[in-house]
Amino acid sequence: MKMKKILRDTCILASLMILAVFAISIIWSGVTDEIKLILQLFLLALMISVINNLFDDYLTLSVIMSYVVKYFAISGVVMLFGFIVGWFYPSNFWMAFIYVGAVLVMAYFLDSFMIKKDIEYINNKINSRG
Repeated sequence: MKMKKILRDTCILASLMILAVFAISIIWSGVTDEIKLILQLFLLALMISVINNLFDDYLTLSVIMSYVVKYFAISGVVMLFGFIVGWFYPSNFWMAFIYVGAVLVMAYFLDSFMIKKDIEYINNKINSRG
């Protein structure tokens, strides 16, 4: 449980630091290509988080089917967003599937690790009461 909180807090703090530094940079020198890319990634991450939460709240699928549905839905969103902001062109749209797949694999292993730690924590609490 503690590691999950530390990891979450680290990600939140890093995001706030990035946004604060970029906000000052925007005031100082305007929006550069690097800042624009990071802001686009933050917007995309927000959209993906909303989609994930909606799927978790309204779909009752097996774990595997849930990952498959999310993979294709999020790949579609990344592809559409990428076309809009100019990341992808008709000739390389398939890159969205690779990027989403790589992130999904990392997220799956991180999620599995965290779930295993949560199970150990809960079992230790139960055993300490008995």
